Amino acid sequence: MMNNKKLKYGSFAVAFTVMVLAVLILVNFVFAAIAQNKSLYVDMTKEQLYSVSKEADAIYSTLGEKEIEIIFFTEFDKMLNNKTQKLVYEYANKLSEKYDFISVDYIDVIENPTELENRLPGVSKVSFTDVAITNGQDFRKYSVEKFFTIDSETGGVFAFNGEYRFATAFMQLTYESMLACFTVGHGETTSSSYMMTLFKDAGFDVKEIDLMKEDIPEEARVLIVNDPVSDFAGDKDEVNEIEKVRKFLSQRAVLGNLMVFSSAENSLNLTNLNELLWDWGVRFTPAYVEDKENTISSDYQSVIARYPAEDEGAGAGFTKKFREMENPPKTIAKNVTPIEIRWEETHDFITVSSVLKTHDTAIAYSTESGDEVDKGEMNIMTVSTKMTLGDNYEKYYNYVLCAGTSSFVDETYLNGNVYGNTDIIYEVMRAFGKEMVPVDLDFKVFDNESLDVTLKQANGWSVTLTCGIPVIILALGLVMWAKRRHL
Repeated sequence: MMNNKKLKYGSFAVAFTVMVLAVLILVNFVFAAIAQNKSLYVDMTKEQLYSVSKEADAIYSTLGEKEIEIIFFTEFDKMLNNKTQKLVYEYANKLSEKYDFISVDYIDVIENPTELENRLPGVSKVSFTDVAITNGQDFRKYSVEKFFTIDSETGGVFAFNGEYRFATAFMQLTYESMLACFTVGHGETTSSSYMMTLFKDAGFDVKEIDLMKEDIPEEARVLIVNDPVSDFAGDKDEVNEIEKVRKFLSQRAVLGNLMVFSSAENSLNLTNLNELLWDWGVRFTPAYVEDKENTISSDYQSVIARYPAEDEGAGAGFTKKFREMENPPKTIAKNVTPIEIRWEETHDFITVSSVLKTHDTAIAYSTESGDEVDKGEMNIMTVSTKMTLGDNYEKYYNYVLCAGTSSFVDETYLNGNVYGNTDIIYEVMRAFGKEMVPVDLDFKVFDNESLDVTLKQANGWSVTLTCGIPVIILALGLVMWAKRRHL
C-alpha cells in the first residue's frame, strides 16, 4: 500500500514536471510565431535601428491632422525574408503602433489591379519593393532603396535613412506645399534637370519663371538658377531681372532664398549675376579646377569634394552628418569653377561660409588663357546667411547658396544614394524650406547594428533563458518527487 502511494505521488510529480515543460515549450513556440508575425521585439541595437528616435518623435507628434497610410506591395510574411524590406516594414509597424493617425496596409496588385488605381490615382505600375505613403488624396511613392544610404566604395547598403524619408513624406502630406521657381530664358537646365524632381520629391510646388516677362510670385520660397549660359538683364536693360531677384531676397513677408549653379565655361558671361552675388559676399572665379589625386575621372575634372571642419561656419552644418560617419559617401563636383569669398567676418548682417571645398591637391587654371591661377583648397560651394530683425526683434534668416559646378545636380549624382550630393541638397532645403524638411534625423549605420551588451552578457542571457529556467523547474519537480517518495 505504501509503495503504491509513493508510486502514485512520484508519478504525479514527474507528470507535473513534464507537463510544465511541455507548456513552456508550447508557449515559447506560440510567442515566437506571434512575435514574428506581429513584429514584436526589443530593439537592443546600439543605433536603435528598429525604434523611433526622439528627434523623429518630436516631428511625428506634431502631425496627426490627416490620416496617413503606409502601403506595401509585397505580402508581409515574404518581406520578413528580405533584410531591407523587413527593416522598412518593421519600422512602419512601429509607427502604426505608436501613432493613431498612421496605419499599414498591403495591396495585391496582381489579384486586385484596380485597387492600385483607386488608392493611388495616376499610378498604373509599381514594383513589389515599392512603398507608398498616402493621406487619401495625395501620395508619395518610393523604391525601398530610397530608405537607405549606399556606400560609395562597395555599392552596398550601409545605413538606414528611413526616419528622414518617412518624416519628409508625412510633412509633405500634412503641410501646405511651398513654391520653388526655376528661372528660364538664359539657357538654363530646368525641365531636363533632376534637381526639379528632387524639389518635387521634397514636397515643393515647382514652376518655371521667365523674369523678362513676369515677376517672382510673393509666395515663392526658393529661386533656382541652374547653369545659365547668358547673363541676366540689369540696370542698363529695359527689364531689370537682377532687381527682381534683389527684391525677392529682401522682401519681409516671406524671406526668399536663392540657389545659383554655374559651370566654369559659363561663369565668364555672368557679369550682372556675379555683381548680385558679390553683394552677398561671393562671386565665381573665371577658372576651372583639376585634381589628379582626388578625382573619379581621367581628365581630373570630376573632383571629390572636401567637407569643411565643424568650426568653419554655418555652411559646415550641411555636411555635419557626413563628418560623424565612419565611411561617409563621396560628394562629386564636375567642371568646377572656384568661388571667391569677399568677407572673413559678418558684413551688413551677412555671413559667408564654405559648404564644400577642394582638397589641397587641386589646381585652378584660367578659363581664358589656361594658365595656373591658384592651387590648394578652394571653395566649391558656399552659403551666405543674412539675419533680419523682425518687429519684435525676432531673428529671421534667408540664404544664398552658390555652387561653382552645374554638374553637381546631374542625375548621375542625385538619382541614387551612392554619392552625398543628394543629401547636401536636402540639407539646403531644410534651411530654405524651414518646416517642410525634417531636421536632425541622421543615418542609422548598419556597421553599428550590434547588441548593446557584451558577448559574455549575451551568452549569459542565452543560457539563462534557454536552459536555466527549464532546469530550475525540472529540479523543483525532482525535489517534489523525492519528498513524495518518503510519504
